[in-house]
Amino acid sequence: MGQFSDDGLWWWDGTTWIATAQIVLPHLPLTEFEQSGKLRRVRRFIKPGSLLLSGNTSVNLALVFLFPWLAVLRDYRSWRLEQLALATAFLVGPHEAMLAGETSYHMHGGFVTWDLAVAVTPTHVLVFGIDSLDGQPRSVAMAGRPTDVKMELRSPAFGLYPSLLISFGNRQWRISGTPSVFRPEPVLEAWRGAAKSTVRSG
Repeated sequence: MGQFSDDGLWWWDGTTWIATAQIVLPHLPLTEFEQSGKLRRVRRFIKPGSLLLSGNTSVNLALVFLFPWLAVLRDYRSWRLEQLALATAFLVGPHEAMLAGETSYHMHGGFVTWDLAVAVTPTHVLVFGIDSLDGQPRSVAMAGRPTDVKMELRSPAFGLYPSLLISFGNRQWRISGTPSVFRPEPVLEAWRGAAKSTVRSG
């Protein structure tokens, strides 16, 4: 059963200590979303549909809300969160379940990119790097205690580009998404609750 050192720089895999930055997560088991066949349908829509989003920002935003993109992105996000829960359980064990999580969402050149994700457990905040080829959590960018991590919601440009700014020591990660798909509030609530519980138990 895995565990992180107090400073979050090392991970015990059951036999040896591995630097957190060198963790490579194995291929995850199939999620319920994949087993249901929904992922294939979503991916068929996302690949050609993403080409519609090239162009200027105002056109991008209009198309996101005019086409059934939001429903597709919500489904895709659900799959990503299932994967995030599996990756979290692999690292810290099933006894420390993920309380909340969120994944980034970017549009670049008309294509959808998901490159970071955050998971909160009762005693850890984990930031994952996402494999650009198969879309699963593959690396660990950060592992910290809730009391050592800071999070804040940023919503510039009238809330059109909400993001979670996560700070740990002198490092920062920004996890951003699109309105009505991106849901940072449960992550913030879970982090605050975990930090309070850690203080009380300490």
